[in-house]
Order: sequence, then C-alpha cells, then structure tokens
Amino acid sequence: MWNYLRSYIIWLHAPEHVARFQQYFGVESNITQPPDIIPKHDENNLNRNNNNNNVVIDDDVDKNFSDNEIHHRSSKEKSSYDSNVLDECIEEIHHSQHQENKLPDIDYKITSWFWYYFFQFGAALGNEIFYILFYPTWVWNVDGAVARKISVLWAFFMYIGQATKDILAIPRPASPPVLKLEKRYVEEYGFPSTHAMFAAGIPLSLVLLSYQRYDFHLWAGLSLAGIVCVWVCLSRIYLGMHTFLDIVAGTLYALLLVYIMFPYVDPIDDFQLTHSFSPILNFCLGILLIKCYPSLKQWSTARSDTTVILGSAFGLCSATTAMHQIGLLQRPLTPPLYSIIAPNLGLCIIRTILGMLFIYATRQIVKTVVLRVTCAIYGLDWKNPESKRYAKVEMPYYYLTYFAIGFNISFTCPLIFRALGINRDYSYTEL
Repeated sequence: MWNYLRSYIIWLHAPEHVARFQQYFGVESNITQPPDIIPKHDENNLNRNNNNNNVVIDDDVDKNFSDNEIHHRSSKEKSSYDSNVLDECIEEIHHSQHQENKLPDIDYKITSWFWYYFFQFGAALGNEIFYILFYPTWVWNVDGAVARKISVLWAFFMYIGQATKDILAIPRPASPPVLKLEKRYVEEYGFPSTHAMFAAGIPLSLVLLSYQRYDFHLWAGLSLAGIVCVWVCLSRIYLGMHTFLDIVAGTLYALLLVYIMFPYVDPIDDFQLTHSFSPILNFCLGILLIKCYPSLKQWSTARSDTTVILGSAFGLCSATTAMHQIGLLQRPLTPPLYSIIAPNLGLCIIRTILGMLFIYATRQIVKTVVLRVTCAIYGLDWKNPESKRYAKVEMPYYYLTYFAIGFNISFTCPLIFRALGINRDYSYTEL
C-alpha cells in the first residue's frame, strides 16, 4: 500500500508529464540542439536542488528580517520586480512579431495562440491582477460582508501556503524538459501550489459564504467554483510552473484549511466589527506575521507577495471597523436569505472607474513616499530596483502601500461614493 502510494507520488512529480502537457497544447522548444544531459525521472525528484539560479546569501541573514541582506546577484531569467502576467503576454507577442531577432531569454515558441491566451487568462485568475479587480468590485458593487470574510480566508490560505512552500523548499519542475513561460515566479519553490490553493479555497468559500446570505442554487455555484479551480490549476501546468503533484497537494491543502478555518470566520468578523482597537491589532499582527515568515535561502517574489496579501487583507478589515464605529453600517431589518437583485450597471461602472483611479493614485503616492523615506533611513539609493530586495525596505514598502490600498477600498472610496450620491444599497449587504 505504502509502496504504491509512494510510487504514485513520484509519478505525479515527474516533469516529463508537464512537458508532454505543454507540447499537446502547442508549446514547443526553440532549442535546436538538445542538451547533453536531460534529467530523467527518478525517485530523487522531490529532493532535486534548484540549480536554475545563482544566488548569494549574506552570512549575517537575520531570521527576523531586521537586517536581512539577501541578494539575487545574477540569473539567466531575471524578472522585473513589479511584473505580472500581462507583462508575460506582451513579451510573448513582441517575440512572435520579431522572430528574426529572437530574444535570448525565451526558449519556447507558441504554435496555438488560442490555448496560450486561454491558459494565460486562467493563470491570471490566481494572480495579482485578479486580486486588484475582485475585491474592489465586490466591495463597491456587490456585498461588503462577504468580501471582508473572504479577505480573512485569503490571507490565511496564502500565508500558510507560501510559508509551507519556503519551508519544504521543493523546486519547480526541471527545465529541461519543462519550458517555463512565466518568468516572474521562476525563483520561487513549487510545492504546494499556492495558485491551486487559491483556486480551490477562495471560490469554494465565496460560494459557501454567499449561500448563507442569498437564495441561489448551491450546485450551480459549486460547479462554477470547480470549473475555475480546474482552469487555474491546468494553467499552471501549461505555464511550466508546477508538476501535477504540486497542483494536487495545493488543492487538498486548501480544502483542509477551509474545513479548519471556516467555522471561525464569523467570530473573527464579529470581533473586527465590535472592538474599536482591532485596526491597531490588525496592523501589528500583520507586521508580526511578516517577521515570523520563514527565512529564505534565496530571494524570490514569495515574501513580497505574502506581504502584499497581508497588507491588503488587514487594511480592508480595519476599514470595516472604522465604518462600523462611525455608524455607517447598519444591521439589516430582516434576516437572510435575500433575493439576488441586479445592481445598476451604469453606477457600477462609474464607481469602479472612479474607485480604481483613486486606488491607483494611492498606490503611486504611498509606495513612492515609503520607498524614498525607507531608503533614506538606511542610506540606500531609492532609484535602484535592488534596494527593494532588502527585507528592511521590502516589508514597509509593500505592507504600508497595500494596507493603505485595502483601507481606501473599504473606507475612503465608499465615503466618496456616498458624497457623490452614487453609492449602492447598503441596507442588507454589510452586516
């Protein structure tokens, strides 16, 4: 029994399956001559060292991140610190239009653009671009109560998942034979897949939380959540970022965390609403969690992404407390279940456009101020992108920026909408 299970796990972790999946959907190698040694599938895949990056770690790395001096000195696939999936799409389009001047860092070619954009969009559902669009849209146009509960689960899933990934330190699938289409995450570890955790945990939680408040067919919501989960997970395989084992483990891990955490969501939300000191507690708890994040053996986007998620979630929850304390959130006159009423589409578009402009301005102003002040304190050049890879700069840079963004999404923007008379109906969607 155990030998069979062990062999099945090793089979799921084999990078050859990922390579065949990519080839089937139109991703081919640009390398005309195969390398001398192609990694073979064996029982040591789970312990293979990640040799894709040349990384230097200072001897005085502080696990508490006070003086963490982790550098990424060189990499064949050096990614932009603020890049996202849209940058990858633009790079690939540029590559396809200039085949005669092939970029040295692109070792693949696309033969089916339909599947390329299909899977790129699926991967985007688990990336930063989805977070930026989902939470403002849900808070401003749908239901604030569900949005803030989802943000609590989001922070919990992603922090546990990212920390587990960095503790286990199991690398992404070997390349070759796998072709890695998404350069931004190439320096992170692969097991378990946090995209799979997000895709399995958040849509399921969204359906279950909404089902507690609104009248709709549960099976329809669960079916849609399942489709999103499969789409995102297969997209990560297509992009060469995970093995099938990473995906399966991430999905099961998320379902386990949903089972553990879901009963505590309502008590946490009630605490946020009824205790005036909770914003201070949220802010300090976020800093503590970042300080306790596992010390990295090499620099990657994992730490910064985790800081972004914690800042956004705690900022959003803190704003809800402020809204409730000044009397802008009232209990509904009737208990759930409520009928789903389509919002005014025109007002939704206006709120979204105005809100996004305000959030963009917040992001640009806060991150610029925090970066310049922090670099001035530590005597660093704020214009040098490498400065943001110091933990003492990275933590306040991302945490303060996205805490402000989360706070403005749930507090400042709704106040502006009320002042302009374009706010949505808050009578039963906030408490």
